Amino acid sequence: MEKSPFSSLFIKSLLGLILSLSPLCLMAQEENVDVAPKSKHWKVGILAGYDQNYHIVDMNYMSDIKYDKYTTGMTYGLQFGYSPVKWFSLRLDAVMVQKNYHVDHVFQYYNLFYSLPSTTTNQYINVPLVAMLNVGRLVKLHLFGGGYGGYWLKSHRKGTTYSFSNERYYDYDVDVVFSDKRDNRLEYGFTWGAGVSSTIKDRLELGAEVRWYYSVTDIQKPYMTNLNPRYNTTFVIQGGIAFWL
Repeated sequence: MEKSPFSSLFIKSLLGLILSLSPLCLMAQEENVDVAPKSKHWKVGILAGYDQNYHIVDMNYMSDIKYDKYTTGMTYGLQFGYSPVKWFSLRLDAVMVQKNYHVDHVFQYYNLFYSLPSTTTNQYINVPLVAMLNVGRLVKLHLFGGGYGGYWLKSHRKGTTYSFSNERYYDYDVDVVFSDKRDNRLEYGFTWGAGVSSTIKDRLELGAEVRWYYSVTDIQKPYMTNLNPRYNTTFVIQGGIAFWL
């Protein structure tokens, strides 16, 4: 069985986040700032980062189609937080997440092999709600989990096809037209992860985190028989700036 990439990605990313915020910790300590706001419970901010989407498909008999292990993309959006006590908080985000995938269709025709690669770029809006456990003072460690809902906004496909009548390859670069019968544009699932943050001047919070989105919904509707289910599992590394109100 192939080892999952998630565990090593989690450890390396979390260590990198802690090291990257260590200078901020020293700044706060030198200024003798208590990084936990005493009377501020609400915060609002922005997020941006990098993601890897794992397009999970049960291939069954489709040996001629190969999906890449993962495809990279970007994520960005807004964050809203509420912290009734220092050790616990709730956070609601509204973020754009790219859930891309690359596929290579290889087939044989008259003893010749043909390769038809394509990359599909998908834009999703995700709205996750998580509960967070906060540990620490100058630098806080956050462990969180919850659920999310998403909507498939846009899809674009770029690739190569082959014309047997003309015996030549053609490139294409087109927007995908959604079908109400074929495409399931609503997505639901679970999200969890960990992060670190540091607050400066009792208001400005800088943070970074690693997060997973695990979808439980097929991106296809049952528009025909013998369909192979297709799911998105997305790993995100993102940083953010927030202000306590």
